[in-house]
Amino acid sequence: MFWVPSLFFIVFLLKLFDGSLKKSFWLTSALMGVLSIIMEYLYLKFDVWSFSEKFDPLLGIWLGPAPVEEFVFWFGATPFCLAIYLSYRKLLEKLNA
Repeated sequence: MFWVPSLFFIVFLLKLFDGSLKKSFWLTSALMGVLSIIMEYLYLKFDVWSFSEKFDPLLGIWLGPAPVEEFVFWFGATPFCLAIYLSYRKLLEKLNA
């Protein structure tokens, strides 16, 4: 579900920001993506969490020991949270101007 507002932000709102903010958005998203993949596999290796289709229906597509849904969540959450932060920042700049 994170993907709908994230895509809306990227398509419509990101063009309102200056180049340095766009660059920081993409760099942060990429960094968090890499860190999320690393942490996901560490959490699975050390049994912090696990996945079972017996309790949770999954698509059945696995990337190693993790279902694809887990990566869809992580890659959607980062742009979503950044979008909220940057949108509020832009709104507060307008209100304080």
